Formats: sequence, structure tokens, C-alpha cells
Amino acid sequence: MTVANSKIAVVTDSTSDIPEQDAQALDIDVVPALLTIEGETYRDGIDIARNDFYQRLPQYRTPPTTAAPSPFAYEEVYEKRLASGCDQVLSIHLSGKLSGMINVVNQAAQKFGDRIHIYDSQQVTLGLGFQVMEAALAVSAGVPLPSILQEMDKTRLRIRLIAMLDTQDYLLRSGRVSWATASLGKMLRIRLLVGVEQGEVVRKALVRTRHKAVEEIIALARSWGSLQRLAILHTAAAEEARALAESVADFSKTPPMIVDATTLLGVYVGPAALGIAGLCT
Repeated sequence: MTVANSKIAVVTDSTSDIPEQDAQALDIDVVPALLTIEGETYRDGIDIARNDFYQRLPQYRTPPTTAAPSPFAYEEVYEKRLASGCDQVLSIHLSGKLSGMINVVNQAAQKFGDRIHIYDSQQVTLGLGFQVMEAALAVSAGVPLPSILQEMDKTRLRIRLIAMLDTQDYLLRSGRVSWATASLGKMLRIRLLVGVEQGEVVRKALVRTRHKAVEEIIALARSWGSLQRLAILHTAAAEEARALAESVADFSKTPPMIVDATTLLGVYVGPAALGIAGLCT
């Protein structure tokens, strides 16, 4: 049974895009997801530099594929944290509607009974990462697990995410969203704006130019109101990401983070994508 003074460990996967220094400062364990490129398997964020991956992505002979870590990878982390004195583990992951990660985590958790608590963020990248960071802050403040879980349900509703795809080609061939059909292939140079809502990718707008798409992203982010946290997401578009961060810096109470998004997202959105994740106040 969870008690108020129990020690809680926080675990997530690398699709959360939490910068390494923040994960260390908040005592968050990050389990790397897997990426297979032309027969070789790489750990996300460890074995391959994200910028290099995006630069090479259009040149790969066969499309890279993604995979969740094995249940054993999670079992190792859970065992380590429980052996170190933690009574409970809160394991927070990307949307179960977009990945099989939650299924793998649930399989790993069976070995540990009610000491592992799985939470579906219904989000990706820092839409997930912000939820993990808020949970870790609550743990450090001594908040009991039942209260943390209640607050997480509220935090999840405060997450906003919008992104521009420079090309629809990667999303079309992924088959991961029901509305991405071959008919859209006729408009591959039209910039697609997408969001993540209730765990699913949703189409927000089609915009004719990249400049107009960025303007639309800024307008949508402004409509969210005051933000507690803000991040600029990109796939090898660092210069534009910095410019976007300057344009929206006053939207948030804290300086915007700039993050080269996880390769597991990049496989589906392609290079030169740009987006914003926010946690509303």
C-alpha cells in the first residue's frame, strides 16, 4: 500500500525529450527507445546523434523503423530503483494510441505487483516530458502518490502541442494516422500542421508556405494563453527554432526550451519539422 512518506521513483522513455541535465536534476530515469536503420539497431539519444539522423534521413535506402525497448530494459530500471530504497515507481510514457510502449511497460511491471504504476500521458515529445517533469517535482516535494496521480490527470489536460511538417511523405508512408491517405500525396509541398489531442495525431491546418505555417503556429500558441512551460521542437531546423523561441518567449513564465526532437518522432514527421509544446497555467 502506498503511504504518504513512501519514496517514489519516476521513469519514462526517451520520446519524452527531457534534456539530460533536467532528467538528472529531477532524478528521472529515461529508458531509450529503439531505432532500426538499414538492419542496425540504435538506442534513441545514445547511439546516434539526432541532427546526423535527420540530415541522413532522406538518403536511407529503406525507411528506418522504431521499436519500444524490451520488457527486460524496464525490469532492470524498476529493480534498480526498488533495490535502492524506493517503495513505488511511477512510469510515465507516450500515448498508447501511437505506440506499443505502454504494452511493453505493463508486461515489465507484472513482475513487481502493485509497486509499479503506469501512466499514459496521451502525448509525445515534451507534451509527455512536461508531465514527467511536473510529477518528479511533486515527488521531490514529498507529495504522496495518490495525490500525484490526481494532479497528473489535471496536468495532462493543460498540455498543448502543435507542429509543422515540411513534407507529408514520411507521415503518409508510416500509416500511423487514419486520415493520412494517398490523396494527400498530391499536396506534398503543402505544409501540414498537426496536433496531439487525447492521444491521437490530429490535422489542424494545411498552409501553402513555410513562412505562413510558422505564423500559424505562433498564432495557435498565442491562443493557449499564459504558459507555465514552453518548448520549441525541431528536426534539424535549429536556426528557425531559435528564431521561433525569440518570437514566443513572452508567452511563458519560464524561458523556452529548444529541443531537437526524438528520432522516433522524426521517422514519421521527417526533417525540417518545427513545433511548440506548452503547459498552460
